[in-house]
Amino acid sequence: MSWFEHELTRGATIEALALAVAKDRYPALSVESELARIDLFAEPLRAASLASASPRSQHAALESRIADELGFSGNEDDYHDPRNSYLHEVIARRKGLPITLAVIWIAVARRAGIPVSGVGFPGHFLVRVGEATNEESVLADPFQSGALVGPAELSRLSSHHLGGIEKLRANHLTETDAKTMLVRMLVNLKHAHEKHADHAGALLVSQRLVELTDSVVFMRDRGLHSMAMGAKAGALADFDRYLEAGAPEGDGELIRRLRAQLNKPTLQ
Repeated sequence: MSWFEHELTRGATIEALALAVAKDRYPALSVESELARIDLFAEPLRAASLASASPRSQHAALESRIADELGFSGNEDDYHDPRNSYLHEVIARRKGLPITLAVIWIAVARRAGIPVSGVGFPGHFLVRVGEATNEESVLADPFQSGALVGPAELSRLSSHHLGGIEKLRANHLTETDAKTMLVRMLVNLKHAHEKHADHAGALLVSQRLVELTDSVVFMRDRGLHSMAMGAKAGALADFDRYLEAGAPEGDGELIRRLRAQLNKPTLQ
């Protein structure tokens, strides 16, 4: 069992898990200090005793504190910056992706006694304020400074990410557990490192994804980044596992070519 799996079984919070991801890349990072900063973010809300307020009132308080006072919002200028996926960078810069900003909302709300859950809408993570069983619960978009997501905005998101509101399914708006959130954050981070040709960063993230999912697709990715960094044995092992699992025809042919390239004798 990987460290992340162990922590998940122990009920680790999503913010602690996200900071552990950051510590992989930044070993000197103090997770405890970052958690203490989140404590401070939540203190005014905790003192306001909002647990019994309506979901709309809770949302308004969270939006005022997190977006207006603290300045958290989406990084629309540089969406693929890897820092958007490292929680300590999000805390420092007040900019992030929908899912990392959702982590801030969830973490602050929990400390204030407000029920907030992550909603894994395809392509654009959201949060729900209030219990899912409460008809008064509301959807909010942390990337858009916590704006409420009503029917019009939901239709726009569905058109952009799903191809139309008619393709919206009930499971697109259900609560997302910590493991699913963690995997989604890691996939975002892998893509960001790949976009910047950072093979070392992508390799580390691919390793975590393999540990969490045991997916041969992430093994393939780990092999590709290992190859890019000159780690021949690791790349071959991952390529073999991927091919043994029955890689799709086109992709399998590519991996076989890369494997043959790795096995070519080098000139002395």
